Parts: sequence; structure tokens; C-alpha cells
Amino acid sequence: MFAATLIVWRARSKRAHLKLSAEEIGRLRTLRDSRTAPWRETQRARILLRSHSGENVTQIAKAVGMTRKSVDKWIGKALAMGSGAALKDAYHRPKEPAITEDAKAWVVHLTCSKPKDLGYAAEVWTRSALARHVREHASQAGYASLAHAAKATVHRILAQQPLHPEKVKYYLERRDPEFEAKMREVCWFIRKLRCRTRTAG
Repeated sequence: MFAATLIVWRARSKRAHLKLSAEEIGRLRTLRDSRTAPWRETQRARILLRSHSGENVTQIAKAVGMTRKSVDKWIGKALAMGSGAALKDAYHRPKEPAITEDAKAWVVHLTCSKPKDLGYAAEVWTRSALARHVREHASQAGYASLAHAAKATVHRILAQQPLHPEKVKYYLERRDPEFEAKMREVCWFIRKLRCRTRTAG
């Protein structure tokens, strides 16, 4: 057991030494001494500078008040990707907000409206024009999840009905003034029916 541990320790100790250019050192020193930069970045700058000067992971961890694992992580990242990459956290794409049934009903309501009634010259919607209108008015209507909706998103919503605003003219006939409220009730019923189907299955 002791021999195996010694081998692992030696393997780690043979990792390449972090060497920084004069430009990198200057940039890291400026960041280390900054009073406005994020704390995590100033800490990482200290780690890299100390590693460059020859300190080992244990010494650095004690000096900066971090775990050996964290220190080892940022030194390894600097060796693999450069000092600039080691200062930044990995980018995590924000989760897109879920499109609610009410939001979908609003899109359907728009599809069954005349573009002219909303200030447009066209008699019927094209998918591009409808998607653009959805994006521009979603937040004001209370459906922020659609504020960045692409044409494909609108297409998927309509395909569930299915609706084809650029083809079917009866969408432009007189509609029930309570259409939107009733459409929400239909969406609610469909959702409830799907839940019962999954439970039964």
C-alpha cells in the first residue's frame, strides 16, 4: 500500500512546471493586487504566480487558504489551457425558461388573429412574421419565455394543434371574443389527459 502511494506521489510530482511569460506575470500581478476584480480571479492569479515561482501545491494551498485539490485543479488547467483560461470558470449555458401552456395558447390566439388588426399590411401571417411578432411582444404580454423564440419554436407550438396560418383562411373568420380563455381551458384539459394516460400506463 505504501509503495503504491509513493508511486502515485512521484507521478504527480513529475508534472510539468508552470512557466509564465513576462507578459503573463505582469497581467497576473495586476490582477492579484486588484481591489475591484472578482475574488476568485485574484486568488487564482496568486496560485499561478506562486506555482511559477516554484512553490508546490501544499505550500500554495496553505498560503492562499484553499484546498490542495482546488490549487491542483487551477494549476493543471493553466498547464493545459494557459493562464488566461485558468482564471475563468467554465461557461455554463443558462437553462432556457419553460414555455407554459398559457404561452402556447397566446401564440395560437395570435395565429387566429388578423395581422391587419395588429398594424401589419399582410392579410395572413407568415411563420417568420408571426415569430417576429411573438418575440417583440412576448414580455409585454407576460410570456417572457417566448422573448427569444425562433421560427422553429413557433412552428413546434402550432404543429401540436396543428395550425398553418399561411395556408388556412378560416382563421380569419369572426372569432369568439372568449377564444383565448377557452383555448387555455383546452390546453389544461389536454395536459390533464396526458398525465392520466402516463399514470395508467
